[in-house]
Amino acid sequence: MRYFIKPDVAVLSWLMRYDEKPHVLPVFPEDDTHGLVVAHLLSGGVVAEVIPSPPHVKEACGDGLPLGRLYFQISKNLLYNVCENLEPGVFGESAM
Repeated sequence: MRYFIKPDVAVLSWLMRYDEKPHVLPVFPEDDTHGLVVAHLLSGGVVAEVIPSPPHVKEACGDGLPLGRLYFQISKNLLYNVCENLEPGVFGESAM
């Protein structure tokens, strides 16, 4: 299953509010309270998706080294509020 972010505001501004220095490569957070989000331009709009674990990178980004993407480290608690069906079990955690 894929987990797309749908905040009430523009997705890129929402992501930048919580991570002002995104990465150009998928760097998973060392802090387990944060999750990795990939964002890219699609048909004139920004699409953002949670990448729950390293094996999910290929599903979200495809083969090879995807260019034109930014990777954000966002608090999981914030992600649960803007991403339908995302819950702690997706990250391999039990519900709190």
